[in-house]
Amino acid sequence: MLKPLIGLIGIGLISGCVATASEVKSSPQAATIMGPNAQTHAELQQAIASLLGVSRVVISDNAFTQYSQEVIERAPHKDTNGLLIMGRSTDIPDAIQLLKQGDICLLRHVQSGNTANLSQVRCQLEDAQ
Repeated sequence: MLKPLIGLIGIGLISGCVATASEVKSSPQAATIMGPNAQTHAELQQAIASLLGVSRVVISDNAFTQYSQEVIERAPHKDTNGLLIMGRSTDIPDAIQLLKQGDICLLRHVQSGNTANLSQVRCQLEDAQ
């Protein structure tokens, strides 16, 4: 009588582990953009600006197309003659990484860990290029 009970408990534990493992979200992985266009470029700029807490950023048209991470430098403060105020900027550039988690593409500010979901951007795993 003890052997069938142990067998049922074992089957219950194994099936419980399988169900739990399938419910766990996949971890975000480095990704690159597929099919960049003006709409995805605008969404990227807006999301990066939001992550950095600034009103606007400028990124290249091919940002995130070859590599998952981009470095964003803050624009230096200049006077009316175009000269740097206080000589030079000592701000550390910000790193932004494009990630894919399941079917979702997102941006992560590397320094803070804050993320922003992207609805218009399609991406693929960086290694899948």
